[in-house]
Amino acid sequence: MPHKKDNLLKVLTVLLLLLSVTLRVIGIPHTNHDMTVYNLPWYQTIYQEGIGKALATNFSNYAPPYTYFLALATLTHDFIPPLTTIKLIPIFFDILGAFFIHKIVKLKYQQGVMPCLAAAVFFAAATVVLNSAYWGQADSLYTTFLLACLYFLLTERPFTSMVAFGIAFSIKAQAVFLLPFLGVMAIRKKIRWLYFGMIPIVYLLAILPVVIFGRPLPDALLIYVKQSSSYPVLSMDAPNIYILIPNEWYSSIMPVGIIATIILITYWVYSTSQSRMDLDGKHIVLIAFISTALVPFLLPKMHDRYFYPADVLSIVLAFYWPALWFIPILYQFSSAGAISVFLFDADPSFVVFGFLFNTFALMTALRAQRLTENHDTTTPKISSALSWLVTIITPLILLGASMDLLLTPAFIRIQYAMPHIFADQRGFGKSERFKWATQSVDYLTNSRQTRYLDKLEFIDGTPVFDEHEITILDNAKKMAQKMFKYWRLSLATLFIFGLLAWVGDWLPKFRNGVRRGGWLTIVLAILLAIGGVVFFCDFDPVGYFEGPNTLSQLFPIDFWWASFIFVLCVLGGGGFLLTRIPANLQD
Repeated sequence: MPHKKDNLLKVLTVLLLLLSVTLRVIGIPHTNHDMTVYNLPWYQTIYQEGIGKALATNFSNYAPPYTYFLALATLTHDFIPPLTTIKLIPIFFDILGAFFIHKIVKLKYQQGVMPCLAAAVFFAAATVVLNSAYWGQADSLYTTFLLACLYFLLTERPFTSMVAFGIAFSIKAQAVFLLPFLGVMAIRKKIRWLYFGMIPIVYLLAILPVVIFGRPLPDALLIYVKQSSSYPVLSMDAPNIYILIPNEWYSSIMPVGIIATIILITYWVYSTSQSRMDLDGKHIVLIAFISTALVPFLLPKMHDRYFYPADVLSIVLAFYWPALWFIPILYQFSSAGAISVFLFDADPSFVVFGFLFNTFALMTALRAQRLTENHDTTTPKISSALSWLVTIITPLILLGASMDLLLTPAFIRIQYAMPHIFADQRGFGKSERFKWATQSVDYLTNSRQTRYLDKLEFIDGTPVFDEHEITILDNAKKMAQKMFKYWRLSLATLFIFGLLAWVGDWLPKFRNGVRRGGWLTIVLAILLAIGGVVFFCDFDPVGYFEGPNTLSQLFPIDFWWASFIFVLCVLGGGGFLLTRIPANLQD
């Protein structure tokens, strides 16, 4: 039986390799915005001006080592198309990365086909193929040296490991995602602190050629500082919490996110380094993966492909921790969905689902770490504070859910079928009334501009909405979309708190927070009912819409009353159901 299993694994390995090669051959001709605007012009600059003259200038926003490979690629200009040769650079490092994955996994499985299977899985992984063969990005370059860094640490060669990390950092600044892990290794005396001096030394050696060619030293030295000021957005389709935060909050959220990241990463390094558990290969791989996943998860301004090192290390993790086999699958879905928005113009909602997958996978790894290291549960003060935050956001979630249900065609259709909604006085038929009401509500949730409303006309050619109505709908749209952003952020926060409760073993307090949130929602429903009665007694839709126009006909006072009662029912009923949640599932 073991022999038969080995044969099946060998066949699977060969099939994965054939698949990966086929996908790369298909992907190489594919071009994209980055290739057209950046990589190909850089290539042409080097080819036309000459290697020495080009490298002496600031023609690229990448670190110098990548431009060295690009310069070598220009030597093949006469017999390999530029697009192909540019993509062959990361593909070569895919092969080198597979080599190091084979070496790392072989430390655990000294016999058998598992190391080859691990290398084949990596080589055929969707994010690896998309990143190199389709996108032509440089993430495989620095990630390969991060794999080398991990391998040399596992084989107790810390100096060589730090040299490899220095090379990775000199290629891409995102190599720092592994730095918290290296900090843990230094505190646990697996690396001498003196060896960290190799990072700036290697970096200086890496930029030395362009300085010799004539590029100013400060310009080459501070390239990462210049990169940090690019793209003032909270998330470039990165599957982390910032994808749900409106970018108009950038100036206030950015410093908060950075400070929170520093605090949380410092806490993780401290708690991990205080563990008395022996740092065997299995444990080292786990915390290396967590480091590369946790940093981009917490930091703002991350890009869609910045989880690439975590994607790769999750594959190694699955071979060292077979019980966590699903984590690389979740990361493949998460990262592939994110980068597909750029590469294939996929639905941006994929990034939100990627955030959910990403969060669950990371929390699962953190829980595995806590259980392995026998860490204490979350301190009572912190868990109690988080429980009260759960209480506060619960009414926001139920209110958002009620509004989401309210702004649906189904709700409009049901309301128009009710006997309390009087017949339209303007002469709209049922289907026509439903059509214009649905388009009005749909406008509140879509991405269209006001010119869409300007173009809507009745059969006789008259505009459906006048200027005042369009202003009302546009203001309502801004309010609705802002509310939905708050709602999605609240849902994401509750999701994270729930997973943190699972990781930190304070689920009873989490459930208690939700139960208190139910009572708070009931109180909110009562207050809204009192305020609503006072408001609607004096509310006149015709006066609000400035006359018997389209909106006043589509949404009469009875419709507003029904909507208000519906929201109260969702709040009151949902709140009551939440109060029935037991603090302990055994209750």
